[in-house]
Amino acid sequence: MLALVSGLGPLSLNIVVPSVPSIAAAFSTGYATAQLVVTVFIIAMALGQLVIGTLSDALGRRPILLAGMMIYVIGSAMCALAPTVEVLIASRFIEAVGGVSGVVLARAIIRDVYHRDQAASALGYVTMVMVVAPMLAPAAGGVLDDLVGWRAGFALLTAVGLGLLALAHARIAETNLNARQRPRFGALTGSFVTLLAIPAFLAFTGAMSFASATFFTFLGAAPHVVIELMGNTPTEYGLAFVSISIAFMTGNFTAARLSSRLGTMPLIIAGSILCLVGALVMSGFVYFGELTTATLFGSMMIITFSNGTLMPAAIASAVSVRPDLAGAASGLSGSIQFSVAASATYVVALLADGTAWPMIWMLVLFAVASLIAAMAAWRLSPA
Repeated sequence: MLALVSGLGPLSLNIVVPSVPSIAAAFSTGYATAQLVVTVFIIAMALGQLVIGTLSDALGRRPILLAGMMIYVIGSAMCALAPTVEVLIASRFIEAVGGVSGVVLARAIIRDVYHRDQAASALGYVTMVMVVAPMLAPAAGGVLDDLVGWRAGFALLTAVGLGLLALAHARIAETNLNARQRPRFGALTGSFVTLLAIPAFLAFTGAMSFASATFFTFLGAAPHVVIELMGNTPTEYGLAFVSISIAFMTGNFTAARLSSRLGTMPLIIAGSILCLVGALVMSGFVYFGELTTATLFGSMMIITFSNGTLMPAAIASAVSVRPDLAGAASGLSGSIQFSVAASATYVVALLADGTAWPMIWMLVLFAVASLIAAMAAWRLSPA
């Protein structure tokens, strides 16, 4: 059940990506403006996590999750009916604030019932199942776009949200038995200040945020590169995207199998190194003029495999720095992660120049930053 609710945000983010060129054409706007349906969604996920995680520490995980999912259904329906691109972008913000509740609270619920290394293993399995959603989303979005139109994707999300809301109400119990009740603004900000003063928390969060930004850089640039520059259809893009989702799932499985035996730090270090290797491989293909759909997605599979290995270990480590603030840590680390991701998607869209080089330079930059943060986490981690 946690895997299903965790997948709602990634599903909603990725299903619209193949339709960005179609949305730009439908509303007679530029690519960078249409790309805001992705960027604003990520920004809203970043902001929503700040409140959701900490409120769940005070009020409990279950009521916040159910409220978030109700907001998600409303936002999705508004997207499907949006008459202008401005309304669509605003509706995506509402949709994301609700949808991110599953991402944040799945992490916190797992931390409620497992210690650090077990939590990394559990997160690996949950994320492995969860990744089926973004794996299928671009393919589904591309097919719906080609056959029906971009609005069909949002209609599907509304129906999925309603179904998961009913399931969550029936199947997810409260796990935060120490909820304090009556949250105060000072307590919310105090939790963030406490966490931001812990160097290990910042290092773990940095490692996962910069690694995640490599994926979101690709997400922001790939429709332009694959559809507009290479001449593929949205359906072809969506089907090719399945390959990198499979790589991410394989990385999750690796993390789930090895984290309890090796601990989290080896996975974080190995994942950050492999992320840089993938970025350099892709840059080589571009430099030698060998960038094709196969080489592009093949080298991206290395990056997403590394993300799948690193992310569960880094998340589990970040929320374990202060177990009594697991909800706040989940929300804050996720907010930082998605803030960096939002910047990546929008900047790479702005830099689009008819080549793949803006994407390549940003991939290498974020991969190097992730490795530096991982090395810092290694030095700072108590275990």
